[in-house]
Amino acid sequence: MTLVELLLAVAITTLIGAAIASMLAAVSYGTDSSKDMRSLVARNKAVNARISAAIRGSTMVLDQGAGFLVLWTSDADENGQPNLLEIRRLQYNANGQTFSSYTAPEGTGDVEYALADNFEAITDGLMGGAAFPQELWATRVAAWDLALDTPDPQTASLVSYQLELTAGDMSDVAIAAVALRN
Repeated sequence: MTLVELLLAVAITTLIGAAIASMLAAVSYGTDSSKDMRSLVARNKAVNARISAAIRGSTMVLDQGAGFLVLWTSDADENGQPNLLEIRRLQYNANGQTFSSYTAPEGTGDVEYALADNFEAITDGLMGGAAFPQELWATRVAAWDLALDTPDPQTASLVSYQLELTAGDMSDVAIAAVALRN
């Protein structure tokens, strides 16, 4: 074997090695991104299930607006009026890209409200305090859009929403329509 043949054999072996290394890198990258997508879809399904269960288990929508939904979870004391312990607020924070639930913990002083009260203002004032603490349900939430089947929230029987979660440059959207238990 001459020196030229030896150099050609080394060059060809180097090219084949480089091709194999680049294919392995591509497979590795593809596996990582599909793993990220699977975890994103699983996270979106889990958050979607929590939101749907909260809505489905509620008696009435008390108020609704851009990025929030106030639910009357049940009339536990059967007085026909919502009490603080019977209210849940679902809140999307566009700036922080978070989705949270707010409910009064057991043992909180119970306050009774009339159905005509402004539940957006009431829950705005209570959110994050000891009487209405935050429970973080999701991070990296790009959007949450919701619509009711009637213009008056308190007569609504169906809540439709679209939830978009992100992970890096990927996103996953869940679309749901949930009937209230009323």
